[in-house]
Amino acid sequence: MVFNNRQRLRLDYNRFTGGIFNPSLAQHADAVWGLARCEPHDQAERNADKAMNFLPTQAVLFRLDDSLAVAAAYYEVQFENFPELPWRAEDYRLFAFQNRLYCTHTLWVQGYNLGIGLSQVDVRRRTLTLINPVHLEGVPVKGIEKNWVMIPGNRSLHCVYSFYPDFVLTELTDLDTAQFQLTHQSTLTPPANGLADRMISLSCVPQPLNDALWLLVHQKDEAMIYHDYLVRLNARNLQPEAISVAPMISGGDCEGYWRGFLTVYSLLFIGERAVISFGEGDRFAALATAPVADFAATPMQPLATV
Repeated sequence: MVFNNRQRLRLDYNRFTGGIFNPSLAQHADAVWGLARCEPHDQAERNADKAMNFLPTQAVLFRLDDSLAVAAAYYEVQFENFPELPWRAEDYRLFAFQNRLYCTHTLWVQGYNLGIGLSQVDVRRRTLTLINPVHLEGVPVKGIEKNWVMIPGNRSLHCVYSFYPDFVLTELTDLDTAQFQLTHQSTLTPPANGLADRMISLSCVPQPLNDALWLLVHQKDEAMIYHDYLVRLNARNLQPEAISVAPMISGGDCEGYWRGFLTVYSLLFIGERAVISFGEGDRFAALATAPVADFAATPMQPLATV
């Protein structure tokens, strides 16, 4: 596997017995910023008492130094413009767009179905301000697909709703209301690299390298172990062109609550390093790095449409 050099982020895990995990990273304002879930109760406790799901949402905003160590961490993130009804946000995916920092996240309002929210992040004020729940016009949204990822361009913003079996791409039409319009939908041929012929989900915001866009996608196997594969997108039309023949990183040996749960949330290229961030066992936040040269040499196989 390409990402063998793992390191846990030095955050205050004793502060949240349910874990600090699923960190996302983005380059913004000449720094690398991160945002991660903070849970006072673990998943088993929340399953036993559903009211715990709607306790005030907490998150940590942090900044990394040049060595990718935590240089500063802020645990008092303020959530603004969120619903008056009890709500829950989790699993943030940061991205920079037109010199501002944003994130998508799940948004669960009590009494309503799970949705995806689009929020703006202010690193100076340490706030996360909800813009609006994301609406994908022309897309029949399913509750099982909650790993939507944004593709920020210079002037455009796209949202990939799903990867496999159906690759569904939308484009922003109104930022103030988080409205997107369906622009492309295709069915990919079944994978031939060991992945099962069932849903493959998106992991992270695509990043540019060598005239292409790159992202990771994941699937859980029958033993509930996550495996993340590399995907290359055409930088012009944003269509998937190839997928790695083997996983880039896998769970199975995670510390925390679930050994199989290694959940990737971001990919960055920083100098000559490829960097991913991930949750470990629904308990810890971690990074893994690899030389960009090794990343770029990953064996790939073509992706085609039916």
